[in-house]
Amino acid sequence: MHIDNVSFEEALEREARKFLGLHAGDSRAGRSPQRIIVADFEYRWDSSRYDGYCVSEGESAEPTIRWPFHRIAAASWLQLRFDPREEVPAVESVVVLAEDEASEQEMIARFFEALHQAPEAQLVTWGGEVKDLAVLRRSAGEFALVLPRQLTDGSPRARERIDLCRAVTVQARSPHLPEYAAATAIPAKPSPSRTIGELVEKGNWLKVRDQVLADVLTTAVIAVRHLAAHRVIECDQPNTIMAIADAVVAAIPGSEFARRSFAPWARGQKAASGLRGTVYRADA
Repeated sequence: MHIDNVSFEEALEREARKFLGLHAGDSRAGRSPQRIIVADFEYRWDSSRYDGYCVSEGESAEPTIRWPFHRIAAASWLQLRFDPREEVPAVESVVVLAEDEASEQEMIARFFEALHQAPEAQLVTWGGEVKDLAVLRRSAGEFALVLPRQLTDGSPRARERIDLCRAVTVQARSPHLPEYAAATAIPAKPSPSRTIGELVEKGNWLKVRDQVLADVLTTAVIAVRHLAAHRVIECDQPNTIMAIADAVVAAIPGSEFARRSFAPWARGQKAASGLRGTVYRADA
């Protein structure tokens, strides 16, 4: 039996190859675009209100200034869109804000609007469940703002967001972001963690902006690695990190960390990726 002068077996093999070409080896087929919004915040302490609380409560007062008295002094977020069949995500926005240009209410309102505009996006933080999200929920009530979808579920396992510190830790002790970054060779905070409060109090907004942006970039790299390892996303990781670096340098040219630390490191990652693979040596 022949089909257009081609054997039945050959025709069947041809159709099989066509089917495999369309479907096999491309696990992204049929997926919808996936968005993540990586965010971080820096704070100042509301000492005057805390002092008033201590006077009214006396010896019953909490001896440390905890999160209800932490006011957002700087905010940064990065939005990525992973499209099916695309090796590199689109960097949709890079934002860095500080107290010298926007009030706490204005920064939170802009961040909420970004989340409202992308309700399907997964919010990614490092340790956000410990303080950041509590402060944002407090602020929503205080400033009469509507919480975005990513913040309405109070469960730390809410599908609308991921706290990478919890996700990578599981049952181990929680590491600090620069600690985890150093262990995995990712550039991190340009200023030591304990100095950020002093930088805020002194109004050194250039360094504060660089610090909050650096936290977002470090967290973004960990997010890409983590989500790819769990097959939530598929991408070319070295080119993805390079695309993030290029976008941030273009959007925030004043960032010393982005230009002098993160972008050179990203270039190194891309260059190193071209050297990986099987190395063949001639027999001696």
